[in-house]
Amino acid sequence: MKKISFLLLSIFLLSLTSVAQTTSDNSDSKKNKKSKNDKEVTRIFTFSAMSDIHNEGNFDVVFDSPQLGFDFSYIKQVKGKMFSRGFSLGWQPIDTTNDSINIGGFPGTLKATNQMVHAHYTLRLAVFRNSGIQPYVEGIVGAKGAAITSSYNYAMSEQDAVNEIPYFAATWNYGYAAGIRLRATDFIYVDVRYARIQSGDLKRIINMSIDEMGEVDYETDIWKVPVGYLRAGLTFSF
Repeated sequence: MKKISFLLLSIFLLSLTSVAQTTSDNSDSKKNKKSKNDKEVTRIFTFSAMSDIHNEGNFDVVFDSPQLGFDFSYIKQVKGKMFSRGFSLGWQPIDTTNDSINIGGFPGTLKATNQMVHAHYTLRLAVFRNSGIQPYVEGIVGAKGAAITSSYNYAMSEQDAVNEIPYFAATWNYGYAAGIRLRATDFIYVDVRYARIQSGDLKRIINMSIDEMGEVDYETDIWKVPVGYLRAGLTFSF
């Protein structure tokens, strides 16, 4: 009888401990969630792969033969404020030329990369900020540029590499974007965003080549900047 009483008492105490532990875990979870929702400032960092969209009527080319670049963005989200401010920086290589040449008796490899860069100021309106699915829209203003960078790497290690920017030109941008953040953890989200922009004309680099003296030769023509770009990546919220 004593053994049975002791066993029942043990089970009763174990049950109380389990209930208390569960209540404590739920309480901690609620406190963490409440603490996160009560934060005055949330900083959102996004690291993404991106691709420019030259022709929205032929969107499939982005998936068939993408020219991938990289985009980094930052948003400062303040509790109680409707809009959040931030910026977006992007880089996308377009074409690369590698030639083995000899300059002044020194063999080496000259590499020239045709590329685009952008720097945008963004104003974001996000809804359902504390939910697992967070759609948003953004206003965009900034600039986009086209550039050539070149580097000549000598085959002999005692010779220093030569790096240059033979050409750079930029134009203004403005437009809008729509995106969505999908929660993976409390601090990590998947972010997908499409931006549509208006731009001034820009000179595009065409017929890029490297002569026997190691100089980068190119021609340019007037070119309309791509109408938008698609990006997808991860965001980290702190």
